[in-house]
Formats: sequence, structure tokens, C-alpha cells
Amino acid sequence: MSSWWKVAKRKLRRVRVRLLRGSGAPAEIAGGMALGLFIALLPIMGLQLPLALVIAELLRRLTHFQLSRVAAAAGVWLNNPVTAAPVYGLCYLVGRPIAHRLLPLPRQAEAGAAALDLGSLSFSGPDALELGLGLVIGGVLLGVPTAWLGYHITYGMVSRHQARRQERRARRARGLRMAPEA
Repeated sequence: MSSWWKVAKRKLRRVRVRLLRGSGAPAEIAGGMALGLFIALLPIMGLQLPLALVIAELLRRLTHFQLSRVAAAAGVWLNNPVTAAPVYGLCYLVGRPIAHRLLPLPRQAEAGAAALDLGSLSFSGPDALELGLGLVIGGVLLGVPTAWLGYHITYGMVSRHQARRQERRARRARGLRMAPEA
């Protein structure tokens, strides 16, 4: 096994342990994860982490709705330099048909419009608008179910971990109370 894979596994384990051992309620941690996953799919690479932290803090201050900032940051890490191309490619493929219908722009060859030809895209003018809108629409359309799924998976993991931790503490407390009597 290569060393980069070992490092990546170790870092992922640390993040998972930090999330599970968080002091927040399962809903707070899962909500932070959902926020981070949603923002990870938006085409704002480089601004995702600050945006997730700012939104989590604004929600806490304005609505008293608590979200874990650690979980939000971990959720944003879904999209990183290694995964950006496949993530944004999928977002574009999902959002492109809708963006194409929303934009009243003339197309040269409607017959060839169904095939995705990245070589013919120019990154200025109408194509850039379609590309950007397709990424945003696809990011939102994929972000909502990803956030929903991430919320429920995280909530279940954190709930089970906290319940097991409570059981261990209760067993330890019972064992300590019984030990002096024996």
C-alpha cells in the first residue's frame, strides 16, 4: 500500500473520530455535515470552507440553530483538488440540460447539442454562462439529496456512538460503585 493512501486513511480516521467524539447533539453534528456537503457541490472552489463556517456561525447567532462547524468543514472536504473534476463534471452533466433550456441563446447545431463536446466550448460569452449556470444548477440539484443523505448517515453514526459511550460510562460507574463493597 502506498504511503499517500496510508496518510489519507489516517487523516480520514482522525476526522471521523473527531466528529463522533464531538460534544454536540447528533442533530448539531449532522446539520453541520449536511451544510458542508451541500456547499461542497457548489462551484465556488476556495470559498467553500469559509462560506460553510460563516453560514454555520450566522445560523447560530441569528436563529440559535446550532450547527457543528467542525462537521461543516469536514463535509466541505468532499470536494478537494483530487475530486473536483469528477464532482464538477457530474454537476455540469446534471445541470446542463436545465441551463440549456433556461437560456434563450441561439445554437448553431441543435442536432449535435445532445453530445457533450468540451473541445467546442469557449469560456466566454454564451458558453461560459451556460457552463456556470449548469454547474450551479447541477450543484444545487445534487447538493440537496447529498446533504439529506449525509445528515441521516451522520445522525445515525453519532447517535449510535453517543449511546455506546453512555452505556460504557454507566457500566464503569456501576463497576466502580460495586468494587469498594466487595
